[in-house]
Parts: sequence; structure tokens; C-alpha cells
Amino acid sequence: MMLAAAEIDVCTEYNVALAIEDFVPVVLAGIAFWVLAQAVRAQVPRAYPVALIGGALVTVGGLCKATWKILVATGCWEYPILENLLFPCIATGFSLTAWAAMCVLRGREVTPWPFVAFPLGAGLGAGWMSWSAGEYKNWPLLIAAAVAACVMAVCLAIIAFRAKKTSVGVLFVIYTIGTNVLPPLAAQPNQSLENQWAAQLTNSAVQLCFLLGALWLREYTRTPASTEPVDDQTGVPA
Repeated sequence: MMLAAAEIDVCTEYNVALAIEDFVPVVLAGIAFWVLAQAVRAQVPRAYPVALIGGALVTVGGLCKATWKILVATGCWEYPILENLLFPCIATGFSLTAWAAMCVLRGREVTPWPFVAFPLGAGLGAGWMSWSAGEYKNWPLLIAAAVAACVMAVCLAIIAFRAKKTSVGVLFVIYTIGTNVLPPLAAQPNQSLENQWAAQLTNSAVQLCFLLGALWLREYTRTPASTEPVDDQTGVPA
């Protein structure tokens, strides 16, 4: 998903086919976020706009990065802003969708401040580090995005496991693992073309797991009393 070393020649790092394939996981994730937002609307209607905006931000960030990659692959047109937009978009977007997923898990709106403060703090940290180093530093935003994505996926997995839908819970677990493992692997410099293909195809499979899980969740939340409010102290249905 990201380049970690300045010495990499981006003009030779990707071929066109690889760059085109990078749109596949973005499209799968975009559809999954839209489906997830429908599930949120069915369970906690007031959280629906937040889920929709959060999913849109993550998708826009991914599209910017994929567009950057294909421009580099087709003509060595380097627009770093397209690559760098990925990080604030996913940090904010995943935080919003994590809040919405927590609302679905609890069956009601939950306190939003942690989900606002975390990406905001990461953005300020990235800005300060970039100013101090004289170059763009994105890792605080990447960490914020990874943590928020995990919170979102774990909430959705808990919903599935509580509904005794183990197969769907496993899909969200796979998504959680992939979200944390793939970016560091993709950031390794001087990867072979085969390794890059393996990483991107795996990412597509991970996003497909997310989409399949979201499709089940949408149907589940449409059934009466599909999820129950959970007591904050005991952790059991209220």
C-alpha cells in the first residue's frame, strides 16, 4: 500500500497490470463499506451518515493511491499528493466506521470522542514530525488507521460470533489479520514482481472477505431484534 524507502525508483517499481489490479481491492472495499453503512442504518439510523462518510473517505484514499500508482506505471507521472492523501483519509475514515460498528454492537450510539481524538492526535503528530524532519511522515496516521480498522473488524466479528455465525466471524478475523499484516509487507523495498502480485492478490482476497461479511451483516441487522443493546459494565445483553 505504501512506499517506505526514498531510494526506490517509483518509475520502475510497478507495471501497468499490477497498477490496474490495485483498483480491485479498493472497489471491493468501497462496496463493502456501502453495504456496511446499510447495516448501520438498519440498527442505529443516526450513525448511518457517519458510516457512509467514513467508508467514502477510506475508498477515496485508496482510489487516490491506486491512481498515483497507475500514473507512475504508465508514464512516470509522479504526483506525491495522490499517494499521501491515502493516510489522512484512511485514518479518519476507519475511525468513523469503527464508531459506527461499535454502535451496531451496542445497539445504540456510543461516545464518539475517542474516535475523534485518536485520528486528530495522529494527524497532529504526523504534521509535527513532518515539520521537524522536513519531509512527509505518515506512520502516525497509518497506526491510527490500523487500530481503528481493527476495532471495526473486531466489533463486526463479535456480532457474527454472538449470532452463532462462525464462518462470518472468521471472515472478519481474516480481514483484521490482513489489515495489519499486508501494509508492512507491501512497504518492504525492492520487492520482486512476484511478491508484489502475491501481496496485492492477497489484499483483494482480504477485501472480498470483508464484503462477504458485510453482506451477511446487512441481512442480519434487518431482522427484528437481531442485535441487542449491551450493558457497558457487564458486557452482556441488557
